[in-house]
Amino acid sequence: MGIGIKRGILGAWLWGCFSAQGWALCDTPWRVGYDQWPPYHFRGADATMQGYGVEVLQGVARRLGCEVTFIERPWKRNLQELELGELSIAMEAFINDERSRYAWFSEPYSPGKTMLWVRRDAQFDDGSLPAWLAAGHRLGITKEFYYGAEVANLVARYPDRISALVDESQNYGKLMRGRIDGFLGDALATRWALHQEGLLGKIVPFSEPIFVMPARFMMSKQRFDPSEVARFNQELAVFMASPEYDALLRRYFPEAIRSEP
Repeated sequence: MGIGIKRGILGAWLWGCFSAQGWALCDTPWRVGYDQWPPYHFRGADATMQGYGVEVLQGVARRLGCEVTFIERPWKRNLQELELGELSIAMEAFINDERSRYAWFSEPYSPGKTMLWVRRDAQFDDGSLPAWLAAGHRLGITKEFYYGAEVANLVARYPDRISALVDESQNYGKLMRGRIDGFLGDALATRWALHQEGLLGKIVPFSEPIFVMPARFMMSKQRFDPSEVARFNQELAVFMASPEYDALLRRYFPEAIRSEP
């Protein structure tokens, strides 16, 4: 009888520890900051949240028994509020030392491919971005978007050939008018935007990806501890191995993107 009681107490204690940990992870809805960046995360015409990143995060939240509240913010404000703990999570984030001061990062969930986009009728012999710029071509980039160290060095080396704009879509018209020869854009988001503008057949990716850095969920250290991030990653891996994720991938990533290098 004594052993049974002890076992019962031990079992209750273990259950209590597990429940406390689960409660800490999901005690309040996750406040998730986002900006409009289809098809990763955006609010649709019916006011519902949509997008690849949104559905991945919702899939993980369901498995953990957590609720999610999406809050639209400019990207810089997302980072500020994440640091203060006013937001729980930001999406489509890259790791750097500054962000690592105040945030944990999930395992990767998004390909993060940057392509050089050019007019379909353009004739270029240069197979790499350094050679392309060295040949005198003009490049459009989006301000405050990170394209990796190599691109940053090229931008510094060829400042007279770089056009930096606040909104990527401004580069579409500049390219079609011949004011630039190409621009850098995300493999999926740019393709989506060009399709919306009726330009997908006229503007195409050139060569292989310029920069590849898989994106992650960025999780405030004010809201999560390492054990909770580990549980999040565990459920993220389960979700990404599921048929639900396979269907999600097929829906948001056309074969053309999935087959690109």
